[in-house]
Amino acid sequence: MIETNVSRRDMILMTAGISALFVGKLADSSVNGFAVEDANALKDAAQRIANVPETIGNWTSTSSTLTEREIEVAGIEGYLRREYRNEKNGYRVNVTLLCGHSGPMSVHPPTACFEGVGYTMIAGPTIVSVKHSNMLPGEMNKSSFRQGNASVPEIVRVFWGWGTDGGWSAPTNPRFKFRGQSFLYKLYVTDSWLEDTGRTPLPQIEAFLEDAMPEISVALGS
Repeated sequence: MIETNVSRRDMILMTAGISALFVGKLADSSVNGFAVEDANALKDAAQRIANVPETIGNWTSTSSTLTEREIEVAGIEGYLRREYRNEKNGYRVNVTLLCGHSGPMSVHPPTACFEGVGYTMIAGPTIVSVKHSNMLPGEMNKSSFRQGNASVPEIVRVFWGWGTDGGWSAPTNPRFKFRGQSFLYKLYVTDSWLEDTGRTPLPQIEAFLEDAMPEISVALGS
């Protein structure tokens, strides 16, 4: 079985991401205010996150939580944060799925969050295809980062995208594309490996998305 490592780094990165969402919320309020066109739609969308299975095929998960303060300041109406591990091959990924007002959810991609906590982007962003529950192609962004100051450099990959109905896209300007929506989902999936192992990077995220994306799409309403 192949073992990979997921460190406290993930918590630091996601905390940075939540902080960025708070900035986005403030920026959005200056233009659109905090009102949502359909509060019921936002509430229903947030509740659908609970439908995402904790076990998907060979993938089992453990969950972690945000603080009440993080939830409040970022305007998050619903979320999950889980580490999924494949019991068959040992692959591991970290998944964060957020739902909230479309303004703050649409800004501050992880490229800014990772670089803000000491990582250097070494590849991307590029667009990759993913499949919805109906097997139609969707898109997510993909980037890689190096933690250059560590004694053993760690490479972190992140895939991310936005959606409103279980489908996913990676628009150049998500704030414009989703303007006026009552809610918005934002999905991050990360994996990592140590650079000096001499090993080819494992396709952990790709394997997870192949198994999980149809389940996630169904859960969120696609």
